[in-house]
Amino acid sequence: MNPIIEIAMDDAFANYQTLSEQEKELIRNAMNGPLRAVIAKVFGAEFDQALGQFATAEPAPRRGLAAR
Repeated sequence: MNPIIEIAMDDAFANYQTLSEQEKELIRNAMNGPLRAVIAKVFGAEFDQALGQFATAEPAPRRGLAAR
């Protein structure tokens, strides 16, 4: 038996938007590091391409004195 799992990337991206900035940074780091290559080997190129959306998601602009 080979069940097929479909992921609604619009829903996934909406869920991503609800994460804290720290959680988003964890995902960005994973998607820009060696973990992404391993995930691509397991789940395939199409899944990796979809995950690329999260790797390029921009962090929120920094505010306050630390941003200057």
